[in-house]
Amino acid sequence: MTTLQHSNRNRRTRPGFTLIETIAAMVIVSIVGSLTSGILYTAIGSYREASTRAQLHNNCSAAFDRLTKVLWSIPRDTTASIVAPLISNVTATSITWNSNWTLTLSGTQLLLTEAGGTARPVLEDVTAFSVSCFDESNSALAASLSGAATQAIRRIQIQVTVSRQGVTETLRARAYIRSLMTGATVG
Repeated sequence: MTTLQHSNRNRRTRPGFTLIETIAAMVIVSIVGSLTSGILYTAIGSYREASTRAQLHNNCSAAFDRLTKVLWSIPRDTTASIVAPLISNVTATSITWNSNWTLTLSGTQLLLTEAGGTARPVLEDVTAFSVSCFDESNSALAASLSGAATQAIRRIQIQVTVSRQGVTETLRARAYIRSLMTGATVG
C-alpha cells in the first residue's frame, strides 16, 4: 500500500464533523439559547413587576398608616351646637379640617398640610385620589360638603390609585373620627 492510499484511509476513519453536522449543531444551540433567553426575560420581568408592586404596597401602607392617624385625630368642633368634627370643607379630591390642615392631590403627589405649614408629599405617583364621607348611620354624604353640612361626618374614607413602571395598585382606608366616639373627651 502506498503512502497516499494510507493517508486517505486515515482521513476517512478519523473522527470529525462535516459541514452539515456543524450547521445542525449550531441550529440546535441557537434554539436552546432562544428558549432559555425567553424564559430568563420572562423571569426578570416578573421579578421587576413583583418588586415594583411590593414597593408600591409598602409606600401606600406607610402613607395610609399616617393618614389614618391624622384623620382619626380630627378634633371636635366645640363651637357647634351638636357633636361635630372640626372639618371645614370636603370635596371628592380634598379635605380641610381644623382650619389649617389639608389633604389634597396635586399632580401626582398626595399632599398633607399640617397645622398651616408647608404642604408635604405623603405619597408619590398617585393617579387618582378620592375622599368619601359617611354619617352616623354609615350612609354616604354628598361629594362636596362645607360649613354646617360637615357636622354630620362620622367616618372618612380615602381611596388612592398609584401607578409606577406599568404596575397599578388601588388601596382604600377608613377612619372613624375619635373625638366623636361615645365617651370621647372634647378636645
